[in-house]
Amino acid sequence: MEHYNTLYGLSDADFAAAAELLALGPEDFLVDFGCGNGAFLEGAARLGLKALGLDISSHQVLQAVEKLRGNPKVEVLESAFLDFDPGQRMFTKGFSRKALHHLDNGQKAVFFEKIGRAFKPGALFLLEDGMFTFPRAELESHWTELMAEAEKYYGAAWQAKKTDVQGCFRDEFPAGEKEWLSAMAAGGFKLHKLVKKCSFYGSILAIKNQNKGSTNGNT
Repeated sequence: MEHYNTLYGLSDADFAAAAELLALGPEDFLVDFGCGNGAFLEGAARLGLKALGLDISSHQVLQAVEKLRGNPKVEVLESAFLDFDPGQRMFTKGFSRKALHHLDNGQKAVFFEKIGRAFKPGALFLLEDGMFTFPRAELESHWTELMAEAEKYYGAAWQAKKTDVQGCFRDEFPAGEKEWLSAMAAGGFKLHKLVKKCSFYGSILAIKNQNKGSTNGNT
């Protein structure tokens, strides 16, 4: 986990860009899926909002809890994504960075259908993850060009990240843009803004439909 935190941790610039896209404010209730060591939660806490972080790693959760100790508005839970029960919580903002690619496409849809009911109409969800410009099934036919672009994109850090990136592409489940959007639609989310960083990585800012989900009581 320290390998991940060192090579792929959230920078101040990363936080600022995400917070701007999400228009985070003190009135929000944010959920961070795959919160890691709590870096995004820590930044959000400085804005005075209420937040919940979720991660499957007990090591990361312990770091996040320590980082947020003393802030009663922030909660951190150890849980797998598909096991998470939002209960009566109703979120206005959602965030996930480099985490949901651990779910295959079917699981992604199940996840978003489940958590979509815990988002208020008009809520924003920012997904930053492995995101191909082509369907995942075409991965091997694009492999050579992907590796060339990855070497250029990561620059001096490429050799340190190469094994991780190749393993993620082949053994985990980054998906095509349309596949991500299809999964998010299962939870009542539709595209608001697409931010591409390269042909294999980017962000989807989605907005919760006004007429789907939100069955937990509060609206």
